[in-house]
Amino acid sequence: MNARQCKRCRKLFQYTGNPICLNCIKELDLKFNMVRDYIYDNPGAHIDQVCEETEVESSQVHRWLAEGRLLLSQGSPITLSCEKCGAPILSGKQCEACLNKLRNSLQSAADSLKPPPPKESKPLDKGKDRMHVAIRKN
Repeated sequence: MNARQCKRCRKLFQYTGNPICLNCIKELDLKFNMVRDYIYDNPGAHIDQVCEETEVESSQVHRWLAEGRLLLSQGSPITLSCEKCGAPILSGKQCEACLNKLRNSLQSAADSLKPPPPKESKPLDKGKDRMHVAIRKN
């Protein structure tokens, strides 16, 4: 049995790969749904207003935004910026331009690791470059 202490409530639980217990996971899912619905219903709400109305910490809301679970509407007063270039984004950690640069660099790195294509051999001329086998009779 692999028991660990929950990072949120500090109770012991059966560890399954997640650092928080199932009760806390369920509680966070309920809070996530409340925040998502509140942002959807009130697209002009500030982060302080969202946190006050839903009783969720702003760090948790920012974590959901960074994970890409929450998506802000265009013109939302809640602001996020790209970690690379600082451009405004609606969700995640990087803007589309920086993600595309990353994808392209990863693709070029993967392409450089591929073995070169096999060289094509020249077609054989009749009688030349052929193997001849002599049959011996004893």
